[in-house]
Amino acid sequence: MNHQPKPTTTPTSTTGLALTLPPAFEAFYLLHHPHYLTYAQAQLPPWLAHDAVRAAFGNLILNWTTLLTTINPAAHAWDHLSHEVRTRALATTTPGRAFEDDIRILTEIGFTSEATATMTGRDLSKIRYLTRTTTHPAP
Repeated sequence: MNHQPKPTTTPTSTTGLALTLPPAFEAFYLLHHPHYLTYAQAQLPPWLAHDAVRAAFGNLILNWTTLLTTINPAAHAWDHLSHEVRTRALATTTPGRAFEDDIRILTEIGFTSEATATMTGRDLSKIRYLTRTTTHPAP
């Protein structure tokens, strides 16, 4: 009888190997993925939105160790996602106003200031200010 050691990975349909992701990444993914996808789908067709979110998380896992050494990993992660969505969207963003456009979109699709602050990694006071100034411009 041939006793070969069992593989430490489980086969999957796409790669042939299953990966063990860092628990912190898995938690981050579970917390942010649904919101990231909602944001992307507000601007892109569903298949392209999924592609943008997949690319953003792919970039995040490839740079996870470095990302965790930054002062604000959630803000960097949001910036990756926002960039991925903008590169696929047909709409143009005013230079220097991409984040303000993000806040406007998040507000329009129903995210609260608190949820937006958590999702984007920005201070709640900044989000509240931008929500007031980007969604209710002065006359």
